Amino acid sequence: MLTIRSVLIIEDIADVAAWLQQQISVLFPQAKITTVASLLSAQRAIATTSVDLALVDLGLPDGDGAQLIPLIKAHQPAAICVVTTIFDDADHMLGAMRAGADGYLLKDEPETEFNAQLAGILAGRPPLSASIARALLQQFHPLGDEPLVTLTARETDILTLTAKGLSVKHAAELLGIRYHTAAGYLKDVYRKLQVNSRAEATIKAIRLGLVNSG
Repeated sequence: MLTIRSVLIIEDIADVAAWLQQQISVLFPQAKITTVASLLSAQRAIATTSVDLALVDLGLPDGDGAQLIPLIKAHQPAAICVVTTIFDDADHMLGAMRAGADGYLLKDEPETEFNAQLAGILAGRPPLSASIARALLQQFHPLGDEPLVTLTARETDILTLTAKGLSVKHAAELLGIRYHTAAGYLKDVYRKLQVNSRAEATIKAIRLGLVNSG
């Protein structure tokens, strides 16, 4: 799992913010936690605070929290952005993924499940529960309407391994290639599939029959 020293929680409901702080304190006892409750305060925090992990609520009083994800990534490319929300519909999920979210967690999950999924994201295993996968699949056009996509053997290898939950680094080691080479293959996969996240790439590749879902 990544070393997390600084966490930014973006949540406007005080009780929920306190609950998220508690979960982070359990997972990362030494982490410095900053909590904000609006887009404006988040923007200020992003500009002045080092962030290893950001937990981003979507329904903020002054706008959509997904707007903050590209800003966080622009200021701190290595930051992990995880949406924490009550919205379980595909539109919100896909919007967050396209904005660059590294994970999507529902705040009403049981505590143990929430912590396990968050730990999985940080270990390179984006959670895709059955309900989320079904919702995502419903958003794709029928196969006959999809443009023809062809992946090279290496692109298929890297996508298959990362789809199974391996980090890019681990996948590169298994394939006997350098990390940057593997990351380049995954970037090419994103471009060909017209997606912006590993979770979305996995779902679309399975939908198109480019990788095996087993």
